Amino acid sequence: MKCVFGQFEVPCIFKQFFATATSGWLTLTAGFAFGFSAVLLPELEKDEQFPYDANMASWIASITPLSMVFGCLGAGYLIDSVGRKTGHMVLAVISLMSWLIIAFATNNTYMLLGRSVAGLSVGSNRPVSLVYIGEISDPKYRSFTLIGPSIMLGLGILLSHLLGGYVPWRHCCYIYAAVNLSCVILLLFLQESPLWLISKGRVDEGVQAFKWFRGEGMESHKELQLVLLRQFEKSSQHFYKDFMTISFVKPLLIVFLLSFVQFNGVNVYSFYALQLIKATFKGTIDPFSFMLGIDGLRFGIIFFIFTCNKFISRKIFFIVVNFGCAISLFILVGYLLNLETYECVWLSISITVLFISFGGCVVALAWSFVPELFSANLRGLGSGIGASMSYFVLFVCVKISPGIMVAYGEAAMYAAYGIITLINTIILCFVLPETSGRTLQDIEDSYKKSNNTVSNS
Repeated sequence: MKCVFGQFEVPCIFKQFFATATSGWLTLTAGFAFGFSAVLLPELEKDEQFPYDANMASWIASITPLSMVFGCLGAGYLIDSVGRKTGHMVLAVISLMSWLIIAFATNNTYMLLGRSVAGLSVGSNRPVSLVYIGEISDPKYRSFTLIGPSIMLGLGILLSHLLGGYVPWRHCCYIYAAVNLSCVILLLFLQESPLWLISKGRVDEGVQAFKWFRGEGMESHKELQLVLLRQFEKSSQHFYKDFMTISFVKPLLIVFLLSFVQFNGVNVYSFYALQLIKATFKGTIDPFSFMLGIDGLRFGIIFFIFTCNKFISRKIFFIVVNFGCAISLFILVGYLLNLETYECVWLSISITVLFISFGGCVVALAWSFVPELFSANLRGLGSGIGASMSYFVLFVCVKISPGIMVAYGEAAMYAAYGIITLINTIILCFVLPETSGRTLQDIEDSYKKSNNTVSNS
């Protein structure tokens, strides 16, 4: 299918992937902040010009996911009110400010301020990007494009760890600020979401934007007509009625369960990579090199998901890797409890790689479901609330993990992760819907159909 662009005809898929890449550039900058603490904390400890406080180290790492919670809540209102494009712009400016604050920080107070401001942008970034990408993508390609933010986030984490190993932390901040500035400029060319325009009553603009992204084929025409019909039905309803419908409550409960994938522990490596590697491998390998290897592995895993999405049901894929993650965690627990008997560096590396592989798949796939589950007029709010749940769980995980390791050992921490992952996976088997290849309107309507079925019975 092709769309007219100036005097040329451009395949619509190119426009969708260009918009995805433009939105993903902002997610790249979020990856910088996500992985920064892993290399920042060891640098601060050695920096004679910075008053390092070991008691503040966990707060410097965890304040970012904590402020992500509030960023997500604000993001939902932001993009539902002013639009998906403007939302991207606001987050890019906030991210730029955070790197400048961190770069000029002279004490822990300013460092915490900068990290918390970064969290506002990072936390908001994922729901804003996913909602926008989900709304502009053809159902045939949506399972691919929704993995885009995870790819860019993984790349951002990898680059932040790589630069942090060779470049002083303040210089890293200047580099990240420059990338954010380029992001602000690039986002000026982003096109607004057609579904948001239609939901705000700007129907003519929305129809034109829809055709710009999706062309005028039979399938896209049918989807557009259904969207317009549902919007007409919603226009007579009040917000609080939408808020209390099954189309909002049920997906919110599902997203709440999806947020608990953060307790598989894989994202803890992004914040405490060097410390965790040193504790697990007892100095037998170089922590920095292994950290980069893990980052590369996670990056490769996301591409693996991207490739498999066309051939495997996303729900089945998600459930299988969740069980795989739980099993790998229990294997890791068994190894750590018998470390003296089976002490072997290659065995420990293999088990860790297995855990990171499954855990990385779980987190990336969980995020891809979020924007598909909510109705158009509440998608920003729902995704924002859902993301805030996820980041609050991440904050708890990042904050308590060092204390658990000190008090009870690594084995106890990974055992807790495994138990939570297993229980959560069993529940999701029954409540998570399949979304692959379905339009967003079809997914929304399915909640109403299931509710009518229950009522009739």
